[in-house]
Amino acid sequence: MPTYFAAITPPDFIIDAVEPLQKGIEGVNWTPLDNLHITVGYFGELNDEYAEMLDRELARAPGYGFDMSLTGVDFFGLNRPHTLWLGVKDNPALNRLHKHVRSAARRNTIEMEARNFRPHLSLAYLRRGYAKDDFERYIRRHVRFTSKPFLVDEFALYSVERHKHGPNTYVKEANYPLVG
Repeated sequence: MPTYFAAITPPDFIIDAVEPLQKGIEGVNWTPLDNLHITVGYFGELNDEYAEMLDRELARAPGYGFDMSLTGVDFFGLNRPHTLWLGVKDNPALNRLHKHVRSAARRNTIEMEARNFRPHLSLAYLRRGYAKDDFERYIRRHVRFTSKPFLVDEFALYSVERHKHGPNTYVKEANYPLVG
């Protein structure tokens, strides 16, 4: 069964601004540029019937478009870092979109992950032997990164094709325009 998530794909000029950040640390797997996204909801494995029901609910009045900016490099895994990411400036409209996505899942009895919503764009995944000195320098150098604002006028439902070797492939299953 495929895994599904809802996400925002940044525009090309944001991807172009992020690309130079993806270097400078040995022992990491940089996220392919085509896979860069901001997840607004992760649904896990769904069969076709549930994916279709979720699609219908996500399309129901998803809200209005809004501006968003990326800011500051950080990482997940306090004692053992595993994911390097860019944050998203606090954004009430993005939080509303996340609530819409969570409600759509709930109406279809789809359980989403229980973690608090912490919007981010994953830059890289750290392997066991990553260069800690490079990593610490990288964080200090990019902690104040801020992107230009960009318009979010749509989000999408993606399925994941997992690969044993190499990055996963994300397949856009449906697109949801935001009004305004």
